This record gives sequence, structure tokens and C-alpha cells, in this order.
Amino acid sequence: MDLVGSPAALRRWAVASLLGNMGIVVTGGLVRVTGSGLGCPTWPQCTPGSYVPHAAADVHAFIEFGNRMLTFVLVVIAIGTFLAAWRARDEAGRPRRLVRGLALAAALGIPAQAVIGGVSVLTGLNPWVVGLHLVPSVALIVLCVVLVHETWPVPPVAVRPLARRLVLAASAVGLLVMLLGVIVTGAGPNSGDGGAARNGLDLTSIARVHSLSVWLIVALTIALLVTTTGAGRRAVLVLFGVELVQGLIGYAQYFLALPAALVALHMLGTTLFAAALTNLWWLTRAASGDGDRHARSGERAAEGS
Repeated sequence: MDLVGSPAALRRWAVASLLGNMGIVVTGGLVRVTGSGLGCPTWPQCTPGSYVPHAAADVHAFIEFGNRMLTFVLVVIAIGTFLAAWRARDEAGRPRRLVRGLALAAALGIPAQAVIGGVSVLTGLNPWVVGLHLVPSVALIVLCVVLVHETWPVPPVAVRPLARRLVLAASAVGLLVMLLGVIVTGAGPNSGDGGAARNGLDLTSIARVHSLSVWLIVALTIALLVTTTGAGRRAVLVLFGVELVQGLIGYAQYFLALPAALVALHMLGTTLFAAALTNLWWLTRAASGDGDRHARSGERAAEGS
């Protein structure tokens, strides 16, 4: 089996990159809800003088160490993805520069994410630094979704100008929703370690602001259901379904005092929300009338695969 030299291999690597970058967000959330954020109290070593937990270390050290080791899995996936992207050619035999650029950007984002994670440990899980840790993760998910689109390839669909403006508005509000979610987390009790400071904001107040932003994007999504058809509407329906489930989990965890299982599910929902929103944004990028041209190009590329 060709590991890096075929379009099918590139697709597998692209999907693996997406799933890996989504997965590490969830495992990072598990580190936080289990209070294992300082299980390895230093970085890049786990304990002073050792890169691995010592034999007598408690379970928190192994949870945190396990999450760190997943970074190396992502590095391997990133290297495989970049090598496959480097060998990728379009139907005319030319290098696929966008695919190469996306794969390179995704690879460079992983060490950036690791450094921010290390700084969060060295600062005693400062809530603002911990929150910043999610930013490259979301960016990597966005890059990987676009990469999956480009490696399949998935042709864009033409939508009306109003629908495209609604998509752009929903994308902006979606980023705000995730940012406010990070701030809510920094105000809540799941600090990652019992002694870690919180950001000092009132949890109830900031949670209400976050909730309002969620309702706003739901309203925009409903408007998109009215203004889109075909593949565009199917992408909107996927986003709408993720929003409903994520919203239910969010309200449930708030009223149930943030049980760990629901918090972890909410982190998974965040990755799915970022992926579904990016899918809609990239799928509908074509101006009205351009969809057929892109579709024909995608069909030629698929035949060349």
C-alpha cells in the first residue's frame, strides 16, 4: 500500500490529521476535569530531571504525561500528511500548492500548541494561558477541514449573496462563541488543578453572555436553512444538529454543576462545531455562478485520482 504517493493516501492522512487534532482537544479537556493539569509540574520534563513520571507518581502524572505523548502522534501524522501533500499533483501534473501550504501550516501549528501547553504548566495553569491553548487547536481543525475538502476534492457550491453573508456572519459569531466558552471555562471550577487560580470573572454573568452568543448563531443558522438549498443546506443541517446537541450539553452541565463527563462531551462538541462551521464556510465560498466551474474541476481531479 502506497503510504504517501497516491491521492487516496493523501486523503487518509488528511482525515487522520483532522481526527487527531480534534482528539487532542478532548484529551486536554480530560486532563483538566480530572485535575491532572499539574500532574507533570514542569515542562518539557515531567518532573525535574525526568521526562517521564517516576514509578511512585500518582495517576494525575500519567494522565498529563499521556496527553503530552499524543503530541508526538500528531507530529508523525503531520509529517506523513506533509510528505503526501508534497507529492500531490493536480490533473495537469502541477504541484498542488494550496494542499502543500495547508499541510505545512498544520504541521507548524503542532509545536506552537505544545509550547503554549508548556507555558500553561510553567505559569501554574494561568486560566488565560490555558484558554489560549485552545486557539491553535481550533485553527488546526479549520486547516484540516479545508485540507480534507481539497484532497477529496469537494467542489464548492454556489449560494446566493445573502446566504454567503449569513455564512460569514455565522463564522464570526461562531469564533466568538468558542472564545466566550474559553472565558467561561476560566471562570469555572474545572481549573485542571485544585490550587490553580481562576480568571476572577463572575461565572453566572459570563455564562449568560456566552449563552446569548449561542442563541445568536442558532438564529443565523435557522436563517441559513431558509436561504440555502442542496448541498449547502445539508451542510447547514449538520451545523444546526451540532449546535442543538452542544447547546443541550452546555445547559445540562451548567445546571448540574459541571460534571466531568458532560464537560468532556462539551469539549468534543466544540471540535465538532468548529469542523461543521468550517465545512459550511469553505463549501459555500464560490460566488453565484461559479459552482459549476468548480464542480467540473473537482470531477476532473477525482478522475485523475
